[in-house]
Order: sequence, then structure tokens, then C-alpha cells
Amino acid sequence: MGNGCGPEKWPDWFKVMLFNWFFEASCNKHDEGYTEGGDEARRKVCDDKFLAAMKRDVKRLPFWKRPIARVTMWSFYGVVRRYGKSNFNYIS
Repeated sequence: MGNGCGPEKWPDWFKVMLFNWFFEASCNKHDEGYTEGGDEARRKVCDDKFLAAMKRDVKRLPFWKRPIARVTMWSFYGVVRRYGKSNFNYIS
């Protein structure tokens, strides 16, 4: 089970403001992959699937909402790739 977009310690209102406004289901699925864990290659697969899911989310939006959604999507993907390591369940 996921906790939405962002670390658990972030307040819900903050997560909604930044990312949950449209990517919550994609974030929850990504969290499941992080909980399952694996090695660094598996983490990259999880992150790439997350990006693909967010791209599908953006395509479902009305055209006038897509620009901000794309910026949000790429920003969040960058944050996840850079800082998500500490939340991934590495299995040796």
C-alpha cells in the first residue's frame, strides 16, 4: 500500500499541493515497487514505470492542464531518481 506522492513524513495537504493532485494512483503503485525492493537495477525499473504511468496520467488531462502536469511529472521523477534511494527496500 502506498502513501501517495512523497515521503510519509510530509503532511497530506503538502503532497496534494505538489503531486497528489493528479498522480496519486501512480505514486501508490510506485510505492508498492519500492516496498517489494530488489537491487539498483530494479529501482530504475520501478522509477521508469512510474514515469510511464505519469505520462499516461498527463495524456488524460484536458490539453490546457497538460503543460503544468508535464513540469510536475518531470520534476517529481527527478526528485525520485535523486532522493528515492533511502526509501527503496534493497535486498542483498
